[in-house]
Amino acid sequence: MIHLASAEEQAIAAINAAEALAISNVQLIRELKKILPKPFNQLTEIAVQTNTQGIQAVAATERAVVKKVSKKARTSRKNLSKALREANARLRTKSGKLRKGKTQKDVMQLAQKLKRKM
Repeated sequence: MIHLASAEEQAIAAINAAEALAISNVQLIRELKKILPKPFNQLTEIAVQTNTQGIQAVAATERAVVKKVSKKARTSRKNLSKALREANARLRTKSGKLRKGKTQKDVMQLAQKLKRKM
């Protein structure tokens, strides 16, 4: 069985990747400080540490913002998706046009009604 990552998992993975990239860029500065004049060595190390802490703080905050979707919400979305397929099948012709006198509003109302019955 193939498990597709949820939107939350994808968001957290993107945050983690961005954090790792930013920290690796800061570490690159640490490596390049060897070619800088001596007076700048201490300043560079302090800047690297400060930036690393800042990056980690921002990433932690962003991860905290990503909210898990409740089981009830996931079920509701899935049922609405099924209901929309059914409503479209009922209110559209074979060519895909809406039946005479029907609008997208009618499709959504029927879908919500079908969802409530699920």
